[in-house]
Amino acid sequence: MNMLQTDDNKNNIQRGNSQLAFKAGFWYVFANFMGKAVAFITTPIFARLMTVSDYGEFSNFAGWIGILLSLTGAELHNNNIISRAYYDFKKNYDDFIATVTILGSSITGGTYLLFLFFQGPIFKIIAIPTQFIHILFFSLLFSFCRLMYYARERTLYRYKSVAAISFLSLFIPTIISICLVYFLPQSEGLAARIYGFYFPSALFGVFCAVSIFNNSKVFEWRYCKYALYLSLPLLVHFLVANLLSSTNVIIAKSVLNAESAAIMSIATSVTSIFTIFFQSTSGAITAWIMDNLELRKNKLLKRGIFLYVVLLAIIVIITILLTPEIIRILGGEKYLSAISLLPSLLFAVYLQAVSTVFTIILSYDKNVVQVAVYSGIFALLSVMAKINFLSGYGLIVLAYINIAVFGILMLINYMLVEKAGYANIIPFKGIILPTLIAGLFMILSPQLNHWNVFRYLMLGFFVASVLIITFLNKNKLIGYLKK
Repeated sequence: MNMLQTDDNKNNIQRGNSQLAFKAGFWYVFANFMGKAVAFITTPIFARLMTVSDYGEFSNFAGWIGILLSLTGAELHNNNIISRAYYDFKKNYDDFIATVTILGSSITGGTYLLFLFFQGPIFKIIAIPTQFIHILFFSLLFSFCRLMYYARERTLYRYKSVAAISFLSLFIPTIISICLVYFLPQSEGLAARIYGFYFPSALFGVFCAVSIFNNSKVFEWRYCKYALYLSLPLLVHFLVANLLSSTNVIIAKSVLNAESAAIMSIATSVTSIFTIFFQSTSGAITAWIMDNLELRKNKLLKRGIFLYVVLLAIIVIITILLTPEIIRILGGEKYLSAISLLPSLLFAVYLQAVSTVFTIILSYDKNVVQVAVYSGIFALLSVMAKINFLSGYGLIVLAYINIAVFGILMLINYMLVEKAGYANIIPFKGIILPTLIAGLFMILSPQLNHWNVFRYLMLGFFVASVLIITFLNKNKLIGYLKK
């Protein structure tokens, strides 16, 4: 414990410091969220410029990018692994990062060759036009390098470079893709959207790869074994998250049609922002949680986790209250049926974010095998349930299945944390209460959407509460950002 503090003090880093974590986390989340907000704001533009069928095809492509990024990279870029490795390989940390980057890139390259040899049957399953195979894997390769770079920099609290690249790698490709879709013929809309976004985005990954290998070019099998021991169970766990969110669009297209996929995609475009936001916040707090676990600051951890969960619940509730306005702005009249989908999808994302806190603790404990087993079981069951029930119950059943699975996994992960001996840092009642309140707003959302006056009063209450709390603590917050 003292060694942890002493070594980092040489580099002017006080690990476990809440002010440092807040500052680093704030700017990283802000930049990433602003970059994603650009994509969110431009969703109505693409929805109107592209045909409904092409919009659904692009959503399908983007969904598979999310799934394949975890598969082809074997989840080696996961922030839980990179942060945990810091404590075990501090003196050779750059060597560890270089080794894992080479390993993940090699797995991606091998998967690319498999797709080339067996593209017929594979592309029948994923339903992506074969002409996009090269941009698919070019994007996957350098997205992996970019995520490795992010994980390393976040662990070292170097937030400026991560914030800048996070914003620019989303902002610039979005603007380029808008220009291409607008100026090219509508028949080329799908290709313009895919190449316009994913090619320039991958170029940022090239820069990240150069940065990684400038520090080290070492490759050692012991680092591979360490990383794979943690990554393979986490791969199964986080694949569940992607399956439950990304496959909503994919299954809607496969079982129903491209128009249904487009409706689901409009709702998913909102939840994807919150997924990115929650992933950003969990990435920002991972190093802080692990630092304080290492330093045994249990009371600080318990208070911080409680405040984090309350913040997540407030954000979800405010968004649920704004559902009708969000869908009308994003898709217009032809996508109004997505209003009924969004509250349930948002609540599922909230449950996923809370469960991620438990996964961080279990990763620190190197105790993630059981997490993978339970996640794998429920991933299989969820996909089977979605395929079987979608045609009979409609798109809303996809959201309900997400809620059921994430809720069960959250409880299972809590029990695993308790069994591992970390129950004293989890504010169980402090997690259940905001969860029940957020769930209540989800259930009441159909009625609230008809009671606009009451809905706006509730919205005003939550927004005013956030503003008042922020104002009363403004000096403390500004001090955190300046230090």
